[in-house]
Amino acid sequence: MSVVVEHSQRKGLSRRGARTAVILLMAAAAATQGCAMLRRRAAERPPYRKVSPPIAYEIIRDTPGLLILDLRSPQSFHGDTGHIYRAYNIPEDQLPFRLLELSSFREETFLVYCDTPKCSEDGMAVLVSSGFENAILIEGGIDGWIKRGFRTVLPAELAGKTQQAEREEEEGDREQSPPAAPTAVQPSLRQETAGTTLPAICPEPHVPVQKPPR
Repeated sequence: MSVVVEHSQRKGLSRRGARTAVILLMAAAAATQGCAMLRRRAAERPPYRKVSPPIAYEIIRDTPGLLILDLRSPQSFHGDTGHIYRAYNIPEDQLPFRLLELSSFREETFLVYCDTPKCSEDGMAVLVSSGFENAILIEGGIDGWIKRGFRTVLPAELAGKTQQAEREEEEGDREQSPPAAPTAVQPSLRQETAGTTLPAICPEPHVPVQKPPR
């Protein structure tokens, strides 16, 4: 009698062990499928957001105090191409070491631009991986901004030096060519795009840079 009871107990334990194993296998399969689904969603989701220059302009116009991060070198930032008004310059190669300067913007939305795709992608990778998930890249960088009809600016002092150099270059050209008709009056500080005049966003002491990107 005791042998029969012991055999039944062993059989019951064996069945419970089999059911437990099946449950564990099903849980493992579900977990694997869930992880795979999350990986697919992560792969499908872009690593960061991008906006076109017109949308970036609207964001800048409607958001006082918005951070605009310029990742170019200081020479380019203050060069003849100029920069977007109120932009803050941190060169892309210095960005990993200067993130503390942006710590107050970690949870805020801000715009980023550069002058090459590699600079833009590398800079955004540093920002997103460091927790600045609301950073938004301006597509086309500074060249795209200018090509879409939006102005860049320089501090008045630097712009004066640039304009003086341009005038000297023009005077040298005029010495070798017939006199030209009087030039038009310098345009006012207004943004023009797609035939629409938009409010200025570059008051003094900054002045617009008229020279197109190189």
